[in-house]
Amino acid sequence: MEKTKKKPKDTELEERLKKIIKQISGSVDEEHGELIPEVSITGKGIIFCYSSIERSFVSINRGTKAYIVRENYGYSKKVLIYTVERGHLVEIEKEELIYTRFD
Repeated sequence: MEKTKKKPKDTELEERLKKIIKQISGSVDEEHGELIPEVSITGKGIIFCYSSIERSFVSINRGTKAYIVRENYGYSKKVLIYTVERGHLVEIEKEELIYTRFD
């Protein structure tokens, strides 16, 4: 049985997600390179964002910390983020994010 090769972008996505999860858990070290800066979703209340994994919209509290996984993602050209609060991987407009760096 022949193994299917992953697309280079998929591998980049997986590696970035692994790095983000290690950073959140506090187990990142020098070999992983520079830290990935945090972002926060602007405003108060709830925002609904599309999750391609769940194939539906999920509610996320505004003010939630997140990490950018990829910019210009998919057909929508939105930003793909990983939320710290619930671990959602969702698409969001770039204007909805504030760069908080390493808050």
